Amino acid sequence: MSNDLKLAIFDLGQVCFRTHLERCYLEWEDMAGIRPGSVSRDFPLDDQYEDYERGTMSGRSYGEYFCMLNELSLDFEEWKEGWNSMFGEIIEPSRKTIKLMQEAGVTVVALSNTNATHVESWKGRYDELIESFDHLYLSNEIGMRKPEPRVFEHVLSAHDAEASQAIYFDDKRENIRTAERLGIESVLFDDDSLAALWWKRRPVPSPSS
Repeated sequence: MSNDLKLAIFDLGQVCFRTHLERCYLEWEDMAGIRPGSVSRDFPLDDQYEDYERGTMSGRSYGEYFCMLNELSLDFEEWKEGWNSMFGEIIEPSRKTIKLMQEAGVTVVALSNTNATHVESWKGRYDELIESFDHLYLSNEIGMRKPEPRVFEHVLSAHDAEASQAIYFDDKRENIRTAERLGIESVLFDDDSLAALWWKRRPVPSPSS
């Protein structure tokens, strides 16, 4: 990466705030009146889910599909309540690093594979964090999802940044690999302190640069 850091790109779930998928299953099983552990935890990352994240399938349609697939007797509001129960605490070292980066003149954006149901749930929950970003790139709004290369190209182009001027944080290895192939320095986020540590050790331009 060049010393001229211009753009920092943060994933959201497990990078900026904690998510707990197991909570969803426990809520669904409780509402359906079935034994905990009855529903397979092999979450279906299939074509329907990708359509849901690209915004081409509604939350209601996806919820009905998910319940049919898993033989869950739930209405949409019950499914949605369980689906939104996954959200946990803000990862404070990341939140603080975002602020420090912006104070240093770096543009900081969020890039997340998500869906309209979850985005609606963020309101009132993570307002301060979400509003701290200079821009949000949400898969259901831009019609693209990671690890498609065009997602990263879209973000770089929007901020007139070269790949060598960006840093990217994500907890999914497949997303990291795509960004790295495009020349973006990337950090696989498997520890809450990684963004803070990277910022502390970042390349600093020399006085003559």
